[in-house]
Amino acid sequence: MENEATEDQIKAINEANDLPRDYDGAMKGLNCLMSNAASIANWKKERTTNKEATAEAAMNALLKRSNIDISNLSVIHITGTKGKGSTCAIIDSILRQFSLPTFLFTSPNLVHPRERLRFCGQSISKPLFALHFWKLWDSFFSTRSHPCDMPSYFRYLTLMFFSFCTTSDLSQISPSSSFSTALRPIILEVGIGGRTDPTNITPQTEVCGINIIDYDHCELLGNTLESIAWEKSGIFKPGCFAFSVDSQTKEVQKVLEDRAKEKQVFNNQITYTPTLPSNYHLTLDGAFQRDNAGLALEITKQYLTHHKIAIDEDKIKTGLYNAKWPGRAMELNNIKLSKSEDNIKLYLDGAHTINSVRECIKWYKSKHDIKEDKGEKRVLMFNCKQNRNARELMREVWKEGGASKGGNKGWDRVVFCNVGVGEDLGTEWQEKNREIWGELEEEYGKEGKKAETVVYGMIGKGLDDVLEYGRKNKGRRVEVLVTGSLYLVGGVLEPQRAQPSPLVTIIQLGTLKEPPVISRRKVGMTSSPHGPY
Repeated sequence: MENEATEDQIKAINEANDLPRDYDGAMKGLNCLMSNAASIANWKKERTTNKEATAEAAMNALLKRSNIDISNLSVIHITGTKGKGSTCAIIDSILRQFSLPTFLFTSPNLVHPRERLRFCGQSISKPLFALHFWKLWDSFFSTRSHPCDMPSYFRYLTLMFFSFCTTSDLSQISPSSSFSTALRPIILEVGIGGRTDPTNITPQTEVCGINIIDYDHCELLGNTLESIAWEKSGIFKPGCFAFSVDSQTKEVQKVLEDRAKEKQVFNNQITYTPTLPSNYHLTLDGAFQRDNAGLALEITKQYLTHHKIAIDEDKIKTGLYNAKWPGRAMELNNIKLSKSEDNIKLYLDGAHTINSVRECIKWYKSKHDIKEDKGEKRVLMFNCKQNRNARELMREVWKEGGASKGGNKGWDRVVFCNVGVGEDLGTEWQEKNREIWGELEEEYGKEGKKAETVVYGMIGKGLDDVLEYGRKNKGRRVEVLVTGSLYLVGGVLEPQRAQPSPLVTIIQLGTLKEPPVISRRKVGMTSSPHGPY
């Protein structure tokens, strides 16, 4: 792979080379590549000795080995701490209204890796995924300088996307579609940061966008908003049009403006975008999505103008209305336990930073009066990664959505759930979270009730607990908030668990407008399906 390899890794690579050249084989081959966690650890180690290290040299070498030419791509590049995926999805939705063949690369995936590579809003098909996977595999395997000289998981998918968007025959991808232009908008979501991200390898970018800057991945990007902004604005390219949401702090704005001049963007300046005007209707829920949509709107208009495509307000409004991005401020209604029962409602949001959890709770509270007791039961299903500040995340959930000293209705049950899918990953961290929750109850909720708390090592068991809780409260509405981790949200939407429950049937029958069709590794495996690198 990209660093020293163990005998087991060498064996896995060699065995993967003998797999059938189909989709299932491709998934097994992908899973044997260096995991995101291991890649990030290597990257952190490298940056301790070289703060200027980037992925450019390594990615250029991989492009050369795979014969991928990205010199003429028409790129829109989006970064930020939160909202960049939603912004990319909105841009994609609007541009498709202008009959443009859009290619979209995002991360992480919620259910299956094919979600990351999209054409005209649809995930890459299994046959095409297999085609591009094995084409690259053979190129990399035959040019290895050592037994595990293969790209890591995230770099491999990034390169697959570049292969997909540069070599695909559009008539084969979408035979029923016709496109009146040779223009191919390439929309890239940064994985982590910007300057050193594998997506930041295109020689030119037409439009860049920066969502809100917040604290995340500080071990890689720095411990101040200014340092994080400096890293993220590394996606600026000479001559590109640079945009940012207008809600950045003054300190962040100063960094972005300095970097715009340093990188010689168009007019040496960055344009700040307001929240989406009220005359535009957005189906995506959550007030924060209107900030993302405001950024997407201005980026899209600039892109169209740059390519001399007339702005059509009706098409823009349709694109905004049609935009979808599952797993963020998402509702699933009427989860049935039997033919006559539909008393469970799920609220899902993959928020995992303090500010994003705060926004998630605002969205959740906007759905009902949390101080009003109408007899419903409220359940929190929670997980966060061990490198997150669990106490601060749960404090936001508790203070804003739980029982405060003012006697709010609060949570009736809290399910702390590890993110295993089909595999129990243990409950040590979840027990720690339960302990922290108890401390928060003592700190904030002395005059309120105490929630029942349970822990599980896999998502299927957590969901079974929620469903059983619904049965016990037949005749009452059970409102379930799932948050703290995209791993958790993705696992809840995962229809292939070891012990399927009634929720599986609901998802497969189409409660989701785009029901997941999946074939993915277990979340708990060493090579995580989520995240970059």
